[in-house]
Amino acid sequence: MKQTINYPYKFMDSKTETLGNNKNRMDLYSYSGELNIDSLKMFCKEHKEKFLSGTFYFLVIFDNVENVIFPTNPFTAEYGIDEEPQKHIKALYTFNRLNGYSKLDYYENNKWESVANSVDI
Repeated sequence: MKQTINYPYKFMDSKTETLGNNKNRMDLYSYSGELNIDSLKMFCKEHKEKFLSGTFYFLVIFDNVENVIFPTNPFTAEYGIDEEPQKHIKALYTFNRLNGYSKLDYYENNKWESVANSVDI
């Protein structure tokens, strides 16, 4: 029997984007506490295992509910030059189902001001 874990991340929204033959999905979460990287890695791994159709999957964790927003760019460009949202992103997980790329980037302060710490999932 698989144990259920109650993760602290609050689901906010999900969106699917179609570009040509590719279907990409982005899920947005908020979490105001300090990130536990081991817990976050397990959370991303579970979402990776559930993403069975589509090309790219993105999971974004913002610092609080008020700052959660989708990028103005196509998902594969992530948040591009959207400065304000990046100032509130604590972590961004990217999975490419076609080639197996699976990486979690998390930030000391935020995506705009900090260098990414990266871990393969």
